[in-house]
Amino acid sequence: MKLNRSLALLPLIFLGSGCMDSTLKPIQDDPSEGRPEIMVSPEVVNFGVVPEGESVGSILTLASVGTQTLNITAMQVGDGRWAFSLLEPVIGSFEPDTATEFTVVYNSLGTAAEGMLEILSNDPDHPNLSVPLLAEAVDTPDTGDTADTGVPLSQPVAVCSVDPAEVLAIHESADWIGSTSYDPDGTIVDYSWILYSSPAGATTAMPGGTANRRGFTPDVAGEYVGELTVTDNDGFTSEPCYATLNATAGDGLWVELFWTNSGDDMDLHLLDDGGTLTTTSDCYYANCTWGSLNWGGGGTSDDPILDLDDIPGTGPENINIDSPARGTYTVYVHDYPGSQYIGRNDVTVNVYLGGSLIWTDTRNINSENCYEPFVEVSVPSGATTTAAGGCR
Repeated sequence: MKLNRSLALLPLIFLGSGCMDSTLKPIQDDPSEGRPEIMVSPEVVNFGVVPEGESVGSILTLASVGTQTLNITAMQVGDGRWAFSLLEPVIGSFEPDTATEFTVVYNSLGTAAEGMLEILSNDPDHPNLSVPLLAEAVDTPDTGDTADTGVPLSQPVAVCSVDPAEVLAIHESADWIGSTSYDPDGTIVDYSWILYSSPAGATTAMPGGTANRRGFTPDVAGEYVGELTVTDNDGFTSEPCYATLNATAGDGLWVELFWTNSGDDMDLHLLDDGGTLTTTSDCYYANCTWGSLNWGGGGTSDDPILDLDDIPGTGPENINIDSPARGTYTVYVHDYPGSQYIGRNDVTVNVYLGGSLIWTDTRNINSENCYEPFVEVSVPSGATTTAAGGCR
């Protein structure tokens, strides 16, 4: 018995020009020696008088002038978002003596405006560098209108990451981090995390929590993107922040199975070189859940293990071998007769070798107790031969 198991600028007049070489790299850990140092010029951005309805861009230079890598983790307009905006924030790491340029835009309403550009970095002296943004009012006749023209409150800023940024699917977990988010003129009262995208077949949900969501274990190899928005005590919601997690398939032989409709139990089988179904040369739910099969030579690194087995849902199921022995392995899918879905049920098999996807196929299987051969995989070459099937 089987056991359950969105800025249009019209026109744009740039106050500066030129292009400087820059090198952006992934964020690194804070240096253990020396000091990173940030320098932004100009130190104050004054757009002067700009006619109402026009937009003006000013180019700023950000330079790494310390002795260690400068990490820029966030760049946002805080106060003054109603008038000032960033064309594209510069986020990343800068080695000493490198620089880049970015643009702040002023969208004139004809009134005087003040704002603040805020840059978060690992410069110990300026971890939250503020660059004042100014614009002057257009002279207009005094009509005696005393209507309220106050500047709206600013939005909070969502700052997000995932730690670590790469994990081994099924076996390792990551944490979604949003606790460095901030509000320039208030407090954050809500952190909203969702999975913006995930690989086909994945079922792992975003963990519960507040600013940080810990213990996310991906169940399918591929890219997972988390989205964070935060809300402040004034009811303003931030622009979304995105963080990307890469779930790898390890360095050996890795086989994934998932299907479309629940209520139909599909089982993954992996046959050893020259193996036979439902014997010790076949890794499947009855004998392979805890890696009890002895394939290849001595040790366990060349033995298969069924990491995931699913009955009521749509998968995924997974079989992997850390260091597969030389030979040809065959992948089957069994439509287990203990449960049945009436109608088409598309079944997908992914095969990875050495961390790379080498074969994938999706087929309809709706024949109870069918053993459908999908593919033969040769190790170590990675050559694949698609099987014709025959009992779909």
